[in-house]
Amino acid sequence: MKKCIFFIVVLILFGCRQEMNFHSPLYTGSELKIGVVGKAPDVRETNVSFIPLSLEDILQKKFGQFDGVLIMKEHLKEAAEKPYADIYLQSSVPFVFVDSQKVYLAFVDGDLSYEHAHDMKSGDYLVGFYKDTYVGFGLYNNIKNEKTIQDCYSRLFTVLERIKYTGKVEIR
Repeated sequence: MKKCIFFIVVLILFGCRQEMNFHSPLYTGSELKIGVVGKAPDVRETNVSFIPLSLEDILQKKFGQFDGVLIMKEHLKEAAEKPYADIYLQSSVPFVFVDSQKVYLAFVDGDLSYEHAHDMKSGDYLVGFYKDTYVGFGLYNNIKNEKTIQDCYSRLFTVLERIKYTGKVEIR
């Protein structure tokens, strides 16, 4: 019996360790300046700076100098209200909604409230919208921890840099 329990514990520990042993490249591109509504995320990159914004700043369109805007989870419900939808649709910078439980339509369809929008089925942790294009970034193996979240942001930064220089959403 002890051998069986030991074997199970070893399998679980080995399986967990191997699950998190994935290649997560750091974003090493040009400097990015990102506006953030809410508390800035903890990222590995030193070439990305976060500048605080309020939802009022979004309404007043004070975000044009940024390479993107993050709206953190605690502000999603308000950020999905009708006055913001046209701003997101017409924005010259990408908007990214962090850890949303709802699909991106909750933010760009002014007639749809956050509560009435469909639940997210894709498992995306970051949901972005830019010029009629939706992009989602999921967590490695759908595991939510510091490493997988930081990996998600690193991939986002790569896409934001491509948008910065080409004006197009390109995911490779």
